[in-house]
Amino acid sequence: MNNISQLPETITTPQAQRFYDRLGINHDRGERYERLAKEVGLARLALAPGQWVLNAGVGTGKEQKLIQAAIAPAGVAWGIDISRVMLDLTRSRVAPPGSQALCQGDIQRLPFPAGTFDRIFCTYVLDLIPAGAIPTILREFHRVLRPPGRVVLVSLTEGTTLASRAVIGAWKSFYRLSPLSMGGCRPIRLTHALLKAGFSRVQRQVVVQLGMPSEVVVAQW
Repeated sequence: MNNISQLPETITTPQAQRFYDRLGINHDRGERYERLAKEVGLARLALAPGQWVLNAGVGTGKEQKLIQAAIAPAGVAWGIDISRVMLDLTRSRVAPPGSQALCQGDIQRLPFPAGTFDRIFCTYVLDLIPAGAIPTILREFHRVLRPPGRVVLVSLTEGTTLASRAVIGAWKSFYRLSPLSMGGCRPIRLTHALLKAGFSRVQRQVVVQLGMPSEVVVAQW
């Protein structure tokens, strides 16, 4: 689905905040379906010492810790999340001063000047964002990147194999009954939206783990 305006409605921002505050450390259970796609995404991020990196939606902090180590000693890894619980979990996993470079906020209005970051990493966030907000967020990502910055997005997507299509078919059935029970996440495809937001050289790869398909999308400023 290239047209994000056709996405089904999702949960509200307050609902998402409450859901992930309650989920807490149990969010790590998703690694059985998400780990490979996140590993591919981190590799495509092409991290190097000294870079400034934004992790938009830090989750429990596992990727934040890896990013911080990859850009040390002079790099800065900022993280933002709407969930205070997720930020506290991240602080418990990353070492100072990285634990101080975290803020609670809405990625539709990033609290950073234009051209702040060399890289942006965002995993399993945009697939739970209301369709109307996704273009705004991608424009914000473009704004805070400095050329030739790179963004890597990892999201739930449509199936590409028999097994993954069956999994997503079942996922959509449960989602229609209760989006909140699925964390607001539904399959998306972001290539076209990134181009409209001003990005170029967009590349997409689908990674399937235990039948769950994820897209890893890489784009340049």
